[in-house]
Amino acid sequence: MVEIPITTKSALPYQIAIFILIDLMGFICYDMAQYQMVTLYENPLSWIGMATFLLSSMLPVLGLCSWKLKDHAKLQNPKWEFKIREVSLQEFSAMITNYNKSYKHLISSIDYLLILLASICYIAILALPFYLMGTNVLIISFTPAILSLISIIFGFLFSYFIFKLLPNSVPPEFPTHQPRKFRKAISFLTGLPGIFWAGVKLTIGAADGYYTLRNPMPIARIEGIEGAARIECEIDSSGNITRIIPFFESEEITPSKQLDTSCEPITPVTISKLIRLMIKEYLRHRGGEEIMDDVLDDIGSFLSKYDATDELPQ
Repeated sequence: MVEIPITTKSALPYQIAIFILIDLMGFICYDMAQYQMVTLYENPLSWIGMATFLLSSMLPVLGLCSWKLKDHAKLQNPKWEFKIREVSLQEFSAMITNYNKSYKHLISSIDYLLILLASICYIAILALPFYLMGTNVLIISFTPAILSLISIIFGFLFSYFIFKLLPNSVPPEFPTHQPRKFRKAISFLTGLPGIFWAGVKLTIGAADGYYTLRNPMPIARIEGIEGAARIECEIDSSGNITRIIPFFESEEITPSKQLDTSCEPITPVTISKLIRLMIKEYLRHRGGEEIMDDVLDDIGSFLSKYDATDELPQ
């Protein structure tokens, strides 16, 4: 019998608790608004204080229930089968989008849209009564119901935000990634001479219908020997390249000491020089100089524009 890597307990009790709490918040808001609308202009701070107290007192309980709802999933030590893939940035972005949708009940993420919508609802609860009191009697009579509805929407938005934000025991096995973090490095590599293709290298693990995406990094293939040589990049939190690592696919090619890992500063000139060294190293072992003449000429033309001391910033 195949062991399922993720098991779940019933989420129904927590769903019911969240539903009851949100409805209770809406009912209290309706009842409170009926009284507060009568004395709104006499004591405007009373409504603001009471509404803020209601929302702030309910949010911790809602947050706890949302976290318990998410934490009902448990990991059972999956046996991942890993493989390495190289994909374009567009394909990587699509993979991350599908990954986040598929495992939103497991991974931790910040949804800024939910923050915006919940903030709008909160401000509307506080400010809307002052605006509606200047309209006609019919609209004023519906003000408590309107505020109650907005408070219910606010409760659902807050609960869903906490559900997505807080982690459970599973996220270490399902790390999240930001494709935009890699865009700067890949765009930088694509514009250099001697680069055939630039994208993202990542490790994909699969286990019993689940999959995980790990260790993504920018990568570039060398023109003319794209099947035999590549460079991998380490980046910082801003997406800037901090380290370049040259690789040959064949173990028969032993890099010379000149072909060492390049660290900061990383510039178009330093990378172009590294690519030229990699091509020469390949030719030293395999031959075929005439095939690579055009590539070496392009790199040479690029480097000839700059003195050794006049390197471009990244």
